[in-house]
Amino acid sequence: MVKNSVITLIALLVTLICYIVLGISGDIRSEIGKYWLIILPIYLIYFLTSVYVLNERMIQNIPILWFILAGFLFRIVLVPSDPFLSDDVYRYLWDGKIFGAGINPYKYAPLDMRLSEFRDSHVFPNINFPEIATSYPPVSQFIFLINNWLGGSIFTWKILLLLVEVPLIFVILRLTQYFQLNKSRILIYFYNPLLIIETYSSGHLEILGVFFFWTAVLLFYQRRDWRGITFFTFSIMTKFFPLISGLPFLIQKFFRKSGLLMLIIVLLLLPFMFSGVIPLPGLFSYINRWEFNSGLYQFITSVFSLINVKEYNWLILNFSGYQESFYISHGFYYKLSALLIFLVVLVDQVKKLKATSAFRSINYIQRSFILTALFLLLTPTLHPWYLIWIIPFLVFVPNISWIIFTLLIQTSYFVLKDYSMYSIWKESIWVLLIQYIPVYALLIWEYLDRRKIRGWLVY
Repeated sequence: MVKNSVITLIALLVTLICYIVLGISGDIRSEIGKYWLIILPIYLIYFLTSVYVLNERMIQNIPILWFILAGFLFRIVLVPSDPFLSDDVYRYLWDGKIFGAGINPYKYAPLDMRLSEFRDSHVFPNINFPEIATSYPPVSQFIFLINNWLGGSIFTWKILLLLVEVPLIFVILRLTQYFQLNKSRILIYFYNPLLIIETYSSGHLEILGVFFFWTAVLLFYQRRDWRGITFFTFSIMTKFFPLISGLPFLIQKFFRKSGLLMLIIVLLLLPFMFSGVIPLPGLFSYINRWEFNSGLYQFITSVFSLINVKEYNWLILNFSGYQESFYISHGFYYKLSALLIFLVVLVDQVKKLKATSAFRSINYIQRSFILTALFLLLTPTLHPWYLIWIIPFLVFVPNISWIIFTLLIQTSYFVLKDYSMYSIWKESIWVLLIQYIPVYALLIWEYLDRRKIRGWLVY
């Protein structure tokens, strides 16, 4: 036992050293291979930890609290670092600054001359797509505003994320207790390197929506539905993704829950509509033309191109001074097909959930997991940090395919090498193959070979 404890402490120390090295490495986009050399040992230890806890074993003489404290230490050493894998955080700071000045963040794009007085040498030059007004929902905007009051820096933003994750840990632990699972399963979530790096190096806001969503799930199982709907709505209004994950929890009393959800959404959007603008103009641009790192999207649109499916110009709309052109394109055909596939699976999952005999069983989380996973596989845009939404599910529905995907998806960052050096953004087919062939192979294996992975799959 002492030997195992020493090995565990060494593994934690190696992980901490790797995070420290990552935090002091600076911008290594042009040396993305170096980034991989740093994260591979972290992932190896994470995979071994996940296997260990899933086999219901844990070091008995090391309390789970020490592992939690070590996980927070991994995060803290990254907080002072500047983001280099993504520049989304600069948009958060900009929106917070504009909102703090009393200006509707949906009204003007950063490039609008009416906002020229707010431009600086640190935040403004790093905003991506400055010709488009913000796409982040109202709850995100209020949290950006809070960060602006706290100082409006990347450092204060990451501290805010850390403070939000503390209660999230307790929420997930309460749910493991509810389902009588080994509490050490929390490490599948808490030690995941993708979550740690994307949140505390890049500063992505996903953890905020994740907190609201899983708090809503806990309230659902505690039979406090209406409070749960409020938190669920806050999650959607932080980032729209949880609308997919939350559908199974709306089945009972669907119309009353949906009515309350829509009422809260309208109340949150209403203040931003008084200045005569359509909220979320950037969201329309995102849905219309964003695409990145989606295996299915690239494959199917390539097929449409090969068989010469016709494309048409459809509509031009003006959002906050920016004209957005909509096309009946190969991408549009794919999105329509993906929507139909999702609806078919949704109906099937709802039927299976209604057939369950156990009231408020783990089935709700399982069906939510399936819909979340399907959406991630179908979406035309799959940045690595999007997988943060799936990671907490793996505590309750631990599929090895998704655990491994949190590593493989980071091969998509190889696109940053040429972009940082030559301003060329070009995806590689080899990167897509490296990511998706193993993941789909594992997904098929998990589905066909249930006997070997009993308890690791949704039935």
